[in-house]
Amino acid sequence: MKAALLWFGRISLVAGILLVTANVALHFMGLGASYNLGDPSKFQFILISFWQIGVGLVSIGVLSMLAGRRL
Repeated sequence: MKAALLWFGRISLVAGILLVTANVALHFMGLGASYNLGDPSKFQFILISFWQIGVGLVSIGVLSMLAGRRL
């Protein structure tokens, strides 16, 4: 369990950092990166930007790594 939590924490931490840096790079190019959670056929657009997804993944990664070290 400890190794699985540490592994999951590292993977989600790296993925979150990559999403945040991709959002920063695209912002400097004048582009916006977002993920649509709505249904475009019904004209429902719920846009979540990459930095929000990245921060969520980073926080999950940090929490799971801390939990893995405490076991």
